[in-house]
Amino acid sequence: MERNEVQSESDRALTIGLVYDLPHKLERTKQHPFPVFAEAEWETSETLKRISETWSQLGYRVIELPLDKSFLSRWSNEHHELDLVHTLVEGWGSLSREAWIPALCELSGVPYIGSHPYAQCVAMRKSTFKILCRHHGVPTTDFMIVQNEQDILALPDAFLRRRLFIKPDCEGSGMGIDASHSISDSPDATLQTCRRMLADFPDGIILEELLEGIELTSAFLGHEQCEMLPIAQIEVADGVYGLANKSKEEMGEKVSFPELPTSIKNTIENAMNVLQRRVGLEDFTRFDWKLDINCSPMLLEANPLAGLSYYYSVLPKMAAAAGYSYAAFLERLARSAMERRRDRRFWYGRERVLAEMKRY
Repeated sequence: MERNEVQSESDRALTIGLVYDLPHKLERTKQHPFPVFAEAEWETSETLKRISETWSQLGYRVIELPLDKSFLSRWSNEHHELDLVHTLVEGWGSLSREAWIPALCELSGVPYIGSHPYAQCVAMRKSTFKILCRHHGVPTTDFMIVQNEQDILALPDAFLRRRLFIKPDCEGSGMGIDASHSISDSPDATLQTCRRMLADFPDGIILEELLEGIELTSAFLGHEQCEMLPIAQIEVADGVYGLANKSKEEMGEKVSFPELPTSIKNTIENAMNVLQRRVGLEDFTRFDWKLDINCSPMLLEANPLAGLSYYYSVLPKMAAAAGYSYAAFLERLARSAMERRRDRRFWYGRERVLAEMKRY
């Protein structure tokens, strides 16, 4: 299929379920005191509309399934109609939150776009993913993790004397990252920042050796024989790629596609291939990198549920640089997911939950 070609005539009857967080504020109560940034990763109404309309233009019948009070009952009644699910659900407060819908799809025997629940959970905790990186020979920075006061007191003096970058271990969209506190030049500042951040991010704080080089992001599409997208450079005015630069109102970052040395490109693409196979990343994943003092790329994190907004997400711009229209980009994701629809992960759900269905 050509990159700008939409769904073939024979596939036009396919039904896709679009599952998403409701794009409005959580109700904050004494019982549930959600932080003010809880909704930072959720897509806007404009993005949801654009994605839904694009699927319709591609010939899909779209069933929208927002995560509201009726979601579980609607899923029970309607999931048997779905040929494919596109989940945008980020949730909040759970280390498995990005795996909620993929796990539900597997239990229900319904194919979905994106990586399986295990991969989503492993990538959620940055420190766990970095441990896997080191095991598989993927370059990444030195780091320490703090989850409580005992961990803070146990930080080695030699590590504290380094210039460090401090951020939540289990969040996305730059939450908890800000130019005012994320870079620490002294042990006292590091300890104070850790204590302050643990109140908002109790799943842990990761402290990394600060890298002074440029920031890059890479991505692949597909599964098995993956397609590598052009590597992008990210630049922000304050030098810290955090929540303030990841606005859902506009793109606060500058995205460019520089001509990189072959050594950097090969290191990044080889690492993506290794992690795709070993972790089981599928359909699409974006990876964040920074160069060290020797201009060697160091992996910061992987995002298997990277933003897909036409308006403010980096990944669609990377796909556009590879020649994809927005519609062709989404169709590429759908084709990759549908190629895996007979995978063994769906057998149990189909046998027990969808046994009456004959279309597979």
